[in-house]
Amino acid sequence: MALEQNINALKLQLRDEGTLAPAEIGHALGWDPEALATKRIANDGIGLEVSRGKIGFQPAALFAAPVDYSISDRPLDTKRLAAFYGYHASTRWGLFVDSIGLTPFNSHWLTQDDWYLLPTIGWDEVGDRLDEISIFQPTELLRGAADKSALKRYSPPTRLLQPVDDELVERLDGWRETALREASSNVNVDSQLQTLFAKLFVLRTIEDKGLASEVPPLINAFGKNRELDQEKLIESFEGARKYVGSELFENIELDAIPAHVVSGVINDLYYPSRLGAHQHRYNFSWIDSDVLGLAYEKYLSTILSPRSPTAQLDLFHGETRDVERISVRKAGGVYYTPQYLTRFLSSACIETFYATKKSDELPRIVDFACGSGSFLVSALDELLRRLKEVDPNKNWAHELIENGCISGVDVDEKAVTVARLNIWNRLAEEPDPLPLPNLSKVIIQGDGLDPTSWNGLADTFDICLGNPPFLATSRVADRELLEQRFSSAKGRYDYSYLFLEQAVQITEPEGVLGMVMPNRLFRNKNAGPIRNLLTERMDIREIIDFGSNEVFEGTSAYVGCLVASHRAILAPEVESLSVVEVKELPERYVSELLLKGNEDTESVRRYTASHPRGSGPWMLLSEEEKIDQVRISEASLPLSEIANVVQGIRTGANDVFILEIDDEGDEFVGVRNGLGDSFVLERGLLEPMVFGSEVAKYAGLKYSKFLLYPYKSGICLSEAELEEDYPQTLKYLRNYRTILSSRTSIKSSGLKWYELVRRRDESWLRAPKLLIRDLARETSFAADENGELFMVGGSAIIPETEDLLIPLLGYLNSAPVSRLVKRTTPEFRGGFQKFEPQHLQKIPVLRRLLEDMQFGDQLVELTSRAIYSQASSTEHEAANSELDTFIETAFAAAGIDAGE
Repeated sequence: MALEQNINALKLQLRDEGTLAPAEIGHALGWDPEALATKRIANDGIGLEVSRGKIGFQPAALFAAPVDYSISDRPLDTKRLAAFYGYHASTRWGLFVDSIGLTPFNSHWLTQDDWYLLPTIGWDEVGDRLDEISIFQPTELLRGAADKSALKRYSPPTRLLQPVDDELVERLDGWRETALREASSNVNVDSQLQTLFAKLFVLRTIEDKGLASEVPPLINAFGKNRELDQEKLIESFEGARKYVGSELFENIELDAIPAHVVSGVINDLYYPSRLGAHQHRYNFSWIDSDVLGLAYEKYLSTILSPRSPTAQLDLFHGETRDVERISVRKAGGVYYTPQYLTRFLSSACIETFYATKKSDELPRIVDFACGSGSFLVSALDELLRRLKEVDPNKNWAHELIENGCISGVDVDEKAVTVARLNIWNRLAEEPDPLPLPNLSKVIIQGDGLDPTSWNGLADTFDICLGNPPFLATSRVADRELLEQRFSSAKGRYDYSYLFLEQAVQITEPEGVLGMVMPNRLFRNKNAGPIRNLLTERMDIREIIDFGSNEVFEGTSAYVGCLVASHRAILAPEVESLSVVEVKELPERYVSELLLKGNEDTESVRRYTASHPRGSGPWMLLSEEEKIDQVRISEASLPLSEIANVVQGIRTGANDVFILEIDDEGDEFVGVRNGLGDSFVLERGLLEPMVFGSEVAKYAGLKYSKFLLYPYKSGICLSEAELEEDYPQTLKYLRNYRTILSSRTSIKSSGLKWYELVRRRDESWLRAPKLLIRDLARETSFAADENGELFMVGGSAIIPETEDLLIPLLGYLNSAPVSRLVKRTTPEFRGGFQKFEPQHLQKIPVLRRLLEDMQFGDQLVELTSRAIYSQASSTEHEAANSELDTFIETAFAAAGIDAGE
């Protein structure tokens, strides 16, 4: 009803005043005025007023109207201009408004080589077609209603457009590959191309914003048939050096790049190649600086490595080279940060800073693994917004740069160039931006973990932001040196922990940090030293845990975020912090998840938790969960008190130690290993085994493989003993001595070259036990009732008495217990949890299971039914359901809520 009233009010306003501002359309559709940004644009004699609505930090809807409603001789071209602007502005859906009505459009869809313009909703029809208008409300766009509505009512698009950043990257990358294939020498080609692209991006932005009319436009460099006029191009660069400033134009190097590549690049920065039959020209003043930065960042995320030239086959075709593509991100553990994270963390840290500072005070901000500079641009954006509220007439942008308030460090020279380009692009959006500042003193190449290489930057900073490289210990260079310098460099640490420790150090005594980190930092044992350091010196304000969601596209990284601040001297420790658990990443407008205050949704859970201290895993329980924890403690005891919880065997060379028997004999058997080699061995050292990964819930355990286990009574047999009693086995092992001796764990532990990396205790290997795989979607135990099987991988539970085996099997496999366990186990993509002893040993076991004989007997009966009903899926499902209800009822009687 409210929407209908608002639209009718707009009709009356249009009738009475003859005009409507696009922002008024947005307000009528429920957009917050602060979420709408309005500007005027013009092209080819057509003027538009446009208002772009954002959800969170992300563009979501465009409202457009003619500047002059009385001019209607080119209505279709006016709508096309609105769509073309929407394409530049990365805003897919828009609503064009004029005296005729409202025309929905999609700026990234084409139909028959023209923009996807839906039929106009006449002002006399709006009452009957409110559902078509309502899709532009923020709540409807959040759930993707615009796409669904258009595709339901009208023909689908005939072609889909890439986002403008992807389109630019594809074209530039194509020319880059051509240059590397055809250049007479591959020396300096890629570096010259990189610098050229940066120059051209800045010049196109300056040109379309009309900031320096003295600088000749790049298009002048087109000679006859669009061949490159290098003198004209150099004139543009010389003009930029004089009027635009910055160190970018100090040197002009083009000798390594084929001329037709340079002209092709310039052409593609003027004329889009896929925007239909109507002639279009890019307008860089319409493209957000962060979108241009993202394009350049994506371009540099791949290295093109030229190979040796192919032979020249005829007179008319010169030598060419094949080009290999190498991903920088995968090779270095570097993941470019989504804008919603850079915006959120920058805003959170700056807000924390100003909570205790004057509104005109300038913070010193650093990212010492700055990559493309996305955090620095987001921080710059947020600072300028705040400072303009203090004094709108002051040139805050230049003051921030000149005072060294925005600093960045990266080991990669190309990344430093990208960061500078991104900041220049953002500064070019400000009034009177020229000359652009020299950034070589504040955005520098250096080792982020070695402040002595930072060349004159400040010693301490007020805010540290960043997304450091995620790298396992085995991939870290100079480990010994780092382990001397950083207290968190212990055990199997992640490289990113060192950057967090550095951030703690350089923000003392009163600074704030906002960092993207692997979320295993919150719980993994190996992160104990960095957890201790962080909580000893700082108070954590907020934690975001993205669980197993894919934050970095196309990677397996599991991500979390931290916002923390140093405690003032003598100030008490903060007792609580905010936690955001992201259960599911929506397809669109992720930033909205992070900005909704205390509101829970299907995708996100928010709560307050007690502040963790020390090196232990962070439990991060809500108040309700803490109450449950107390009730659980009163009604149960940890599994570790009634059972031994252990990990399975690790061989370090499964292909050698795991064997299949091909030929049976009494004392000897014919075996085949994982390398496909066959041998005859003594039977005495072969033990039936299962892999932990083969274990399934309630499954009967069957073995087809054997483990070569060179031990007796828990003691490794010597080579002399093997020679005496098992000569064929020793001969077999010696055949693979080089492989077995090279195992890292063997070399560092003093074990014999033919031992297992982790042999485990025979007393439990030969005992009745419950087995579980490392990764499963729920607790999924199976029973080795007779203690027949050795297990490689996975974990095992050995009850203190055998009569607990079956009741524990049913109890642990029940859905309520599985949900409790999920609260403390690491989550992986696909809904998988990691079940290891440190998680399993804390499982609460109801005292009633141990003390109430009738309860135990019922549990045995229900568990047996679940085991023996597997042949019938219907019966097995019913048995599981009955068992779950039984445990759920027992939990409820104890006042325990296991969740749903």
